[in-house]
Amino acid sequence: MTRNANNRWLGGVLAGIARSLGLSAGLLRGLFLVFFFGVGGLTFGISSGATIVIYLIFWITLGKS
Repeated sequence: MTRNANNRWLGGVLAGIARSLGLSAGLLRGLFLVFFFGVGGLTFGISSGATIVIYLIFWITLGKS
């Protein structure tokens, strides 16, 4: 699993994960926004601050493609 340098908005983390899982990057970006903003209470106890920390951890640990 690597970050996608060609299809990125911030760091390519979600695009890289989507490519590895065979999903749409737009789908994962949408899910990220749902968790970040807590739309409809669908955060499963994950705060927006924790979402950012999780994203940064993936950004640091995943290499570039």
